[in-house]
Amino acid sequence: MSDEFGIAGKTLLVTGSGRNLGKAIVLEFAARGANVVINSRSNADEANEVKDEAEALGAKAIVVLGDAAEKSTVLELKARAEQAFGRVDIYVSNAARRLHKDFWDTTDEDWHHHLNQQLTASWYLAKAFAPGMREHGWGRIVHMNGPDGWIGGPTRIPHSTAKGGLRTLTRSLSRSLGPFGITVNDINPGFADTVRDLETHPGMTPGRSERFARETIAIKRQPQPAEIAWACAFLAAERSAAITGAAIHVDGGQFMIG
Repeated sequence: MSDEFGIAGKTLLVTGSGRNLGKAIVLEFAARGANVVINSRSNADEANEVKDEAEALGAKAIVVLGDAAEKSTVLELKARAEQAFGRVDIYVSNAARRLHKDFWDTTDEDWHHHLNQQLTASWYLAKAFAPGMREHGWGRIVHMNGPDGWIGGPTRIPHSTAKGGLRTLTRSLSRSLGPFGITVNDINPGFADTVRDLETHPGMTPGRSERFARETIAIKRQPQPAEIAWACAFLAAERSAAITGAAIHVDGGQFMIG
């Protein structure tokens, strides 16, 4: 793959990159010559499979296991990445765990857990990696957001609230970090073609997912992980330096949120 985005030699970190969108992002950047830091909460087999695929593309890759909502994990990611590659130039805050409960069944523990997963983790990442980006005068931060942050979700209130907060964090960080050559943006995947847990997405079997896509998405299909990964690479490009605080909706025209 050509390196028209100027990514070769840079180091990318993606939280929650053992499967689905995170995996696709790692492989997109690996194919463009980046070093990659792969993170999975606990599935070493999945993470190591992604590492093998990235290395087959010619990339240098490491795996760090742990929950990105825990500050200790983020600090380990920083230490391991710097030991292997010197610094992190680009990170994608992607790790997410959803729930399927109405307001009445959602507990205080659910609330704090999902705020940490979606929002606090992104704060920890910024505090860990923005100083190094500032020192080098260059950095790219991408938050994986979603339509829940705009329209809400009655069966995932803590998750949706955290996504809404993430949008404000993106805007705030873009203003704070912009003077130092660091951009901060959101990508909103919509109903992407990923493996879903039926506990959190009841009834979304492959056949039903395809019908839902035809009925609700303008392009009549689910966006592919590789298409979302390409958007991440675009935001990381040298010539994307004037794009910050933005939200790119890679949802096939499902929501058309302004």
